[in-house]
Parts: sequence; structure tokens; C-alpha cells
Amino acid sequence: MSNFSDWEFMLNGSPQEFRQRASEVGSYYFNIYGGVDHWLDCPNDDFRMTTLYCEGETDPNVVWQIGYELISLFNGASILFNKNYRKASIFKLLHQETSVNYAPQKSIAALLGKPSVSQERINEEFQNGRNSGIKFPLMHLATENQDVYFILKYLDMEPSWTNYYKLMEAIETFTKEKEIALDTVKNTRKSFTNTANNFSLSGFDSRHGFKEVTKQNNTDAMSFDEAYDFVTSMAKDFLKKAYPILGRP
Repeated sequence: MSNFSDWEFMLNGSPQEFRQRASEVGSYYFNIYGGVDHWLDCPNDDFRMTTLYCEGETDPNVVWQIGYELISLFNGASILFNKNYRKASIFKLLHQETSVNYAPQKSIAALLGKPSVSQERINEEFQNGRNSGIKFPLMHLATENQDVYFILKYLDMEPSWTNYYKLMEAIETFTKEKEIALDTVKNTRKSFTNTANNFSLSGFDSRHGFKEVTKQNNTDAMSFDEAYDFVTSMAKDFLKKAYPILGRP
């Protein structure tokens, strides 16, 4: 049976962050390591990732999709705190140090679920991840909880008024389901929805396309940076209240 460490994802992204993650215990849900040339005894940018989700897997196509999904969740968790985050990506998959044929990412919307390990190990990995920062516990939760999954996946999508609006609607749906009261300022929400829906303010990225302006719009327009701040503040507020185990996102 294939061991999860037999499968290695070679990563592109921020060497500074990867180097930091490689120095921490982190989480074996998304284990980053490398960055050292042992022959020359000096740093390099060869960073790799392994994951418990590859335990027992023998199909390279499945392994590729697992890697894509975890990278997506990692990027979404990163963008929640940094709009300009340099996204990570996979440029090669190795099996026992041998390169595996490339497989394109498929459009799959489904939870990864629990890896094939004990609940005790899952709890241990969650705690290790939380000790390294907020990204790993968010990823853990997103593998089993649809609301966290949707939030991270929307944030990993191309930033646009449309996707931000969908994220807002999703969070508001989740708050109703869990009977959570958010600290959303009504005027700020109105400014966001007004801009996102109005062709004259957001141009070709408007959700509803062209609308002839028949009267002056009296609601203040919102910048795109402000829109990011608005939806991510909603997401953080929801996550903090829905999942106290996270602490404060």
C-alpha cells in the first residue's frame, strides 16, 4: 500500500512563507518542507508538500486532484487575511521521487472529508496546525464543513464584484442557518450592494450588466479594496462566532 509520504507535490509560491512553514510543526493535512540543499549545505527554493489525504492512494489522477483542492483551500485561507497574497501552485507531482504525468484540475465541488487516520490523529493535527497560525485550522474545518469550505473557495476565485457578492450572500445564508448575528454595518452593506449591482459604478464587472441611469444614485460608491475589506470582515466575524475553536480569525 502506498504511504502518503510517497507522493510529493512540488510547489511554486512565496519562498519566504514556505521557509517559515517548513520550520514549524504545522499540519500533516498540508505539510510543507524543503528549502535546503543538503549537498551544498545552503538554502534553496525547492519546497514540497505531502498530505495525509494521499495515504493508500495509488491513482495519480486522484492524487493530483487532492493536491489542487488543498492548494485552493490554502490560498483561500491566505487571501482572507491578505488581498494581494501570492498564490501557491503545484508544478510537479512525484511518486517515490519519480515524476508523474501531469493531470489538469477538474471542476469538483465536494468536501475532502476526513483523511484515513484515527480521530485522535485528526485532533492532534488540528492542534499542531493551530499552533502554527490560523490558516491550517481553517483548512481542517473546510474539509468537513460546507460553510468554511465555501468561504475559502470563493476567496480563491478570481476577485470580482460578482464573486464578492456571492460570498456575501453565502455568509448571510450560513448565519441564518446557524442563527448567528453578524456585526455588519447596514450602510456599509448598502454601499457594497449598490456598487456591485450598478453598471454605472462598477462597469463591466456589474452583476446585472447595463442599466440606464435614470436618476442620480445617492448611495456612496465603494472601492474594490473596500469591497474586499467588507466581505472578509463578514467572513471573519462569521468564522469567529460559528467556530469558537479557531480563536479569533
